[in-house]
Amino acid sequence: MQPTNASSGELTPGTDVGGYVVEAKIGEGGMGVVYGARHPTIGKRVALKVLAPRYCRDEATITRFEQEARLVNEIHHPNIVDIFQLGELDDGRKYLVMEWLEGESLTARIDRGPIPATDTCEILDAVCDALQAVHETGVVHRDLKSDNVFLAMVRGQQKVKLLDFGLAKLAGNDPRSVTKTKTGIIVGTPGYMAPEQARSMPVDRRTDVYALGVLAHKMLTARLPFVGEPMEQLIAHLDEPPPSPAALVPATPPKLCRLVMQMMAKEPAARPTLTEMRATFAEIRNAPRPSSKRELYFFFAVATLIIASISFVIVTFGT
Repeated sequence: MQPTNASSGELTPGTDVGGYVVEAKIGEGGMGVVYGARHPTIGKRVALKVLAPRYCRDEATITRFEQEARLVNEIHHPNIVDIFQLGELDDGRKYLVMEWLEGESLTARIDRGPIPATDTCEILDAVCDALQAVHETGVVHRDLKSDNVFLAMVRGQQKVKLLDFGLAKLAGNDPRSVTKTKTGIIVGTPGYMAPEQARSMPVDRRTDVYALGVLAHKMLTARLPFVGEPMEQLIAHLDEPPPSPAALVPATPPKLCRLVMQMMAKEPAARPTLTEMRATFAEIRNAPRPSSKRELYFFFAVATLIIASISFVIVTFGT
């Protein structure tokens, strides 16, 4: 038996789930609860993602939940969170056994303020690398947002991880597609939604590029390009031009501002490819770093000292 808290249905510490022992609840969202757990013999730590009971009665949601595990293992990319196991609790709730990550979500990092341009490019480049692998398998993520990007710390170094493929869709008419939605149903997060997605039209890899542009804007400015109620955000994505990141953070490199605006183009055909985006990220990351005032003062002082020394030698020994 798997013991739970009778009032809340939460798994209690010590519960055995798929051979792993629950230690504590570490997160909760609209779709379910995430627990930290550990293998009792080898000590391996994992995260258990348990689907909320109300969704376990919905066949489409269960199918998407199972699809997430299949897609992640099919893509198998170092910048995508790994999923080891899919199972079902005694009460019928579905769960995933996932890679344990230490660090913080991109949302938590943004909450502390804008991310410098070079750091933004580094994070986005890692997400693009993961997306290239995703798109090569014919999959569109459809829910890129700061909550679904995790900044993990591995041996003292940051490792970007893309999460949550629960809304992922196989592009086109691929016979493997199991995420077909009824006409008129909008799937995704309003603050990041491309115009074609907001209109419930067919989506492709360019839809993810738009969401990535929104994410880039939020990283650079610490706010979404369009704010307000969900419906207000949807309408803005359809009709309003987004504000330039430089209007909010003037120090943003012009080349990066232009790229972000292109990524959020209303027409999918006007958006850059992931390869083009990564080339721009590399240019910005490799550009010479502007000298700080302190460095300029130091170089000026050294130059003055050298000139003074040369003048002293000339005056002393040249007479």
